[in-house]
Amino acid sequence: MSNYSHIIKGVRECDAQSQMMFYDLFIRSVYRSAYAITGDESEAEEIAQDTMLKAFGRPELLNDDAAAMERMLRRIASNAAIDVVRRRNDFFISKDDVPDCEDDDDETAYDFSVEEIKEAIAVLPDGYRRILYLRLFEEVGFSEVADILKINCSTARVQYVRGIAKLKSLLIKKKSYVG
Repeated sequence: MSNYSHIIKGVRECDAQSQMMFYDLFIRSVYRSAYAITGDESEAEEIAQDTMLKAFGRPELLNDDAAAMERMLRRIASNAAIDVVRRRNDFFISKDDVPDCEDDDDETAYDFSVEEIKEAIAVLPDGYRRILYLRLFEEVGFSEVADILKINCSTARVQYVRGIAKLKSLLIKKKSYVG
């Protein structure tokens, strides 16, 4: 029996040590999913904790496949994070607030590190951050993004394009300040 199978068996039997091992195994990815959407450490921690408690409270939902279990927990956390952010007022910004991105022939202007991209995404408004996170990191299609966020599919596409433009603008602006 694999270690994960042993952990799941213990969690189903409400064994505290197995629950702690399960928690340690998944909490980082669950937290990252929540943080990527909320952009707030305390909200992400609370969402991650609630997600883990949901898993412990409903052992019939536990999956014997570790990768599938992680996907399910991340989806629960993402949905909870979206609900939290949806309650805020700054879901989207208007198209007038998105700066025009001029086509730049300078290829080096688009040479950004993953860390720079993550930092720029973190400062985007919630709506853009969520759509970009779901599309780029979770690889969710536009129709599913629309279902998750309870918006029209065309709205999801437009907000994605605006979010990419805003992200690109932020990255270029930051690059020009540094360089």
